[in-house]
Amino acid sequence: MEVVNQRSALLSNFEVLTLLRELESDHLARTRTALRIKKEEESVGSPTKNHAPIEEVLENLRTIEVEAIQYLAADYQPTASQTEAGIQQLTRGLSPYNLNKAEKLQIVNLAPTEAVELYVIVEELEDRFGARIDDILSTVRESLTQPAPAASRPSPVVSMTDRTRKTEEKGYAANDIAWDYEENELVFDDTGEGAGIEGDLDVEDD
Repeated sequence: MEVVNQRSALLSNFEVLTLLRELESDHLARTRTALRIKKEEESVGSPTKNHAPIEEVLENLRTIEVEAIQYLAADYQPTASQTEAGIQQLTRGLSPYNLNKAEKLQIVNLAPTEAVELYVIVEELEDRFGARIDDILSTVRESLTQPAPAASRPSPVVSMTDRTRKTEEKGYAANDIAWDYEENELVFDDTGEGAGIEGDLDVEDD
């Protein structure tokens, strides 16, 4: 097998998102134009002309493109805080640190702002950079238009014991509820005529 077009560069998530959005916009524009022309021809009653065929896009490919855009544009992704100029600034700022291409790409994609995030990206981080770790993180922060979105924290779980304690403190414990007798309450008398008698359901012998 022969490689015709050798890959000469790596694309960041921001660049992929920009490209997908351009393709999406172009596809929607061509589709709207084709539908508008067809509708105009049908309204005047003229026969439909053979226009240049619209490039057919496979449904599975469109699904992948849409889902990729949704994932890369999510609020928790650093792409929301990145710009083309910021990425260029970041790559230039990382040049003195002797990082390989894969490490630079991951730093651009993940935009780590904490040391713990950088540890999972760069191999032997502390041995290679030592006190310069904070400088790398500062370079990343300066390239972002706003702080990178933090993961949403789950709401604290309140145990049943805490809820019961709070309820008792407010004086609304279930045991404190008193049931008052109502004067007009109906009382069913099960004595006298029609009262049930033991054995009244027995079958009498003829």
